[in-house]
Amino acid sequence: MEFSRLFEPIVINKLQIKNRIVMPAMGLNYTEDYTLTERLKNFYRVRARGGVGLMFIGPVGVDKVGSTPFFAALFDDIHTEPFKKLIDELHQETDAKIGIQLMQMGRNAFSSLTGLQAISPSAIYNRLTKEHSREMTKEDIENVKGAYAQAAARAKQAGFDYIEILSCTGYLLSQFLSPVTNLRTDEYGGSIENRMRFPLEVIQKVRQTIGRDMALGIRVAGNDFIKGGHTNDQSVIFCLEAQKVGIDAINVTGGWHDTDIPQITGHVPPGGYVYLARGIKEKVDVPVFASNRLGDPIIAEKALRSGAADMICWGRPLIADPELPRKVKEKRFDEIITCISCNQGCFDHIFMGAPVTCTVNPTVSREGEIHIEKASVRKTIAVAGGGAAGMQFAITAAQRGHNVAIFEKEDHLGGQVELAAAPPGKKEYSYIAKSMASRVHHAGVKVKLKTPLTSTEIRNMAPDLVVVATGARPICPSFPGIDKPHVVDAWDVLKENTSHIGKQVVVVGGNAVGCETAEFIASQGIVDPETLAFLIFYAAEDFNWLKNRLYSSARKVTVIEMTDRIGSNVGTSTRWILMKNLRIRGVKLLTKTKLVEITDQAVIVERPEGRQTIPADTVVMAVGSEAVDNLAREAASNGTRVITIGDAKTPRSFIEAIKEGFEEALKI
Repeated sequence: MEFSRLFEPIVINKLQIKNRIVMPAMGLNYTEDYTLTERLKNFYRVRARGGVGLMFIGPVGVDKVGSTPFFAALFDDIHTEPFKKLIDELHQETDAKIGIQLMQMGRNAFSSLTGLQAISPSAIYNRLTKEHSREMTKEDIENVKGAYAQAAARAKQAGFDYIEILSCTGYLLSQFLSPVTNLRTDEYGGSIENRMRFPLEVIQKVRQTIGRDMALGIRVAGNDFIKGGHTNDQSVIFCLEAQKVGIDAINVTGGWHDTDIPQITGHVPPGGYVYLARGIKEKVDVPVFASNRLGDPIIAEKALRSGAADMICWGRPLIADPELPRKVKEKRFDEIITCISCNQGCFDHIFMGAPVTCTVNPTVSREGEIHIEKASVRKTIAVAGGGAAGMQFAITAAQRGHNVAIFEKEDHLGGQVELAAAPPGKKEYSYIAKSMASRVHHAGVKVKLKTPLTSTEIRNMAPDLVVVATGARPICPSFPGIDKPHVVDAWDVLKENTSHIGKQVVVVGGNAVGCETAEFIASQGIVDPETLAFLIFYAAEDFNWLKNRLYSSARKVTVIEMTDRIGSNVGTSTRWILMKNLRIRGVKLLTKTKLVEITDQAVIVERPEGRQTIPADTVVMAVGSEAVDNLAREAASNGTRVITIGDAKTPRSFIEAIKEGFEEALKI
């Protein structure tokens, strides 16, 4: 496909933008005192150079009470000059246009971080912060409007090309818009006209401050996805009024952080929320941006061609690969580092209060610290195992000039990626293997499939270094009945190597693998999304009947876990989705439950209330994995230099394995 629309210029107000690709503002946790740190600067430098048309810095706090010290701020004049120096540099070195997003968090601010009680339209308990905010007085309202105006003035002075006002995601302006969080009875509450009053006054104040010729936009929720909150129709009403008071463009995203509808994980179909942008685009006269799950350039191009949006937001895709726009334009598809929508390094880290990193790109957050330089001595390196850690090592080592060969016993690269990609909503984990395999070949690494590295091969090859990345295998625990024919391993289930799974299934182990295997089993036999769309489109079946078929599993699945928490090793941003899906599928989750024995027709367990029997005609073991490191000991005994990485060293996550493969290659 030709990406003619993606790389078509656009004008917003008087701002000329070279293409239709936007990097939206993203929380990064790269500062601890509101300042523009070197880590933040380096993150933005790399992405401005990567070919993006419009890049937003932020979100940036407009006042202390509605900020977090983990994000940069513009609530004081001392913040202006550091931004000015960065913007001047980016303008000199790149042709990217640089925007800033202004934020006031409202009730989502943490008093423990600011030292001030959060303010909001109404005093409502926030389950995210676990705090009560203070209802804003008229004086507070005037102060916040003034804070927005002053921050906008500083942004203009710093040389930003574009200002965006954050009006979504459950932050202050969207709290005023929503009847869920705005319970006021004065002129700022009640009807939608009143609830819009404060956000519109903020926009007017900012427009008056920056003048008519500077580009000004808003980022809105196309649908709050909160019961009782704004739908797309209400968002349209606000956007029409915002346009009247000076908005030049509208950036449409999905729902609030509070929503129980997945927004950006692999459970959301690619381009699944483009319809939200379309709903607004059809009513307004200014450019509209579409967001969420548009990282596939083909999906992005099609969204633009459809007329649903004028620009496309790439957030996490540009975290994963800062050069994505340039690589797409130059058709360097085999070099792209593809985002897998896992949230492990980005959103999970935000919720943990940790700096944002990336599962598939180990340089993220270290852009100014790490450089891949040519090695002083070219070495011959044999890598045993073509999983994530092995491939990352091979790519980086080859980029440094080493002669690298991967020996993989299977007929394809990827290792345990196929296991990770099997459960519902995790299909895009397969991009780890696809993207890395492409980059392995591009880097000039020799790949020998169906060829395990052996001690004999090592002696014949005489490499300077052997890298053992042979992965892990499932732990085979010792329980009475473990050898019965109806006992299978979770890995075999996910690989679909198990020919028969019964009607009553017990999964032993409530970690990520156990829970995802339970969902995988419970999802088999249900109406798939494509069939569902077909049946709904042609009204072939009653919708309620279809809904029941979509949720109902043909199997009764139970997960038992020894500890008091199911899915404890699943990331914060995705665990709730997994738990919700298991509940929808009717999977029974039992904590503090220890397996005692497996019989022909049941499992016997020990629970706090005593010993129980759970019927089971299939028992799935998901109790963990252990390293496969035999080759490391054999090679070392022959005097060969050996390093062990990834699961072969100790079982770990993809983000840890890929990072280790990268860092070890830098040392050679």
